[in-house]
Amino acid sequence: MRRSLGDGWWIELPSAWVRERAKDGVTTWRAPGRSLRVVSGSPWRCADGADIIASLDADLPPNPTAKVGESGRDGIGHRAAWLYRQDGDVQFSLYGYTFVDATYLETVFTGADTADLGWAFDAWRSVTILRERSAEVSAESRGPR
Repeated sequence: MRRSLGDGWWIELPSAWVRERAKDGVTTWRAPGRSLRVVSGSPWRCADGADIIASLDADLPPNPTAKVGESGRDGIGHRAAWLYRQDGDVQFSLYGYTFVDATYLETVFTGADTADLGWAFDAWRSVTILRERSAEVSAESRGPR
């Protein structure tokens, strides 16, 4: 099911997910054994993709299990993710970033089953942004006068 994350951002999540009240700019979604935290990132100025990734990498916990980078499509510039495996109730965390121009969306997926990482990667890859359409209407789309 397609769900709005705010500010034009969207994600595909199964219907079992429940959105909790936003607090301090962070929205949390929950499903049995899983959670998703969503934070809109600040615009980056005077930085290229490599600088942004390096800055994010420095702010994340050390020693990720894996790092993933992908080129974007359908209006997405690129994506980057850091995967961590832990002990205790939370078995994994996937810190996913989706970039469009100089803005980004941070999505943090957590789950209790390390054998089931596919849902987190699928959800991260489903993040899109819908830009407002221009007020101008193309000649082809105009109806008869």
